[in-house]
Amino acid sequence: MGSDKTLLFASYGLEPKHITLETLAALKKCGVVFSHCLDGGKGDFIAKACPNFKSLRGLSIEKTAARVKAAFSACDLVGFLTYGNPFFLNATAVLVKRAAEAAGIKVKVLPAVSSFDAIVNLMDLNEFSRAGLRLVDASAAAAKADGLTFTPEMDTLFFVLGDLDFSSGRGAGAAFLKGLGAAYPKDHPVSIINCPTIEDAEGRLVTAAVSRLKTAILKADKVSTILVPAVRGKA
Repeated sequence: MGSDKTLLFASYGLEPKHITLETLAALKKCGVVFSHCLDGGKGDFIAKACPNFKSLRGLSIEKTAARVKAAFSACDLVGFLTYGNPFFLNATAVLVKRAAEAAGIKVKVLPAVSSFDAIVNLMDLNEFSRAGLRLVDASAAAAKADGLTFTPEMDTLFFVLGDLDFSSGRGAGAAFLKGLGAAYPKDHPVSIINCPTIEDAEGRLVTAAVSRLKTAILKADKVSTILVPAVRGKA
């Protein structure tokens, strides 16, 4: 494909109302706009603003990438609408991007509201520990041979907690709880955060001591994030 082809990555943030004027204007210029997370329901004002909007909800990541790539046979500018920060812990967007780049298609990304932005505001993270703030993809880290590591001298956000199995009492979920218990005092506070999104307008915030996290963490799902503040005296 020629270099005049461009794939535009955009996002509506955590809810359709978060979409920016910049993003809407850019999507209107696309020959077709695909979305793997939005259909004609809750975000239909976005779909109506696009000349040609197609929902890919329910398709596999591979089929999604193939549909987007195939659209360039008829269009020079194709939009891909996702959620949050377009490339922050977003496996679908990453694969779509790689497939486009492999075909010689240019990629452009627009900024958007992410869960990190929402957590900073919700938890008043305007000051970090002296050692800083650490962001961890819990699922990816747990899959590695050496597993998750804990740094009590740092404020830490563990993302994608719901991909760990906490209900069975075995595997990566059990290893996470054991590691946390070994690194932090029993009464150290831990917050399980679900930011308000299109799927969960209210969101959730559950705070529990490390010693009680085994029960509280059963409420975590795929979009839950855990905030573990630094231990005082270590930061």
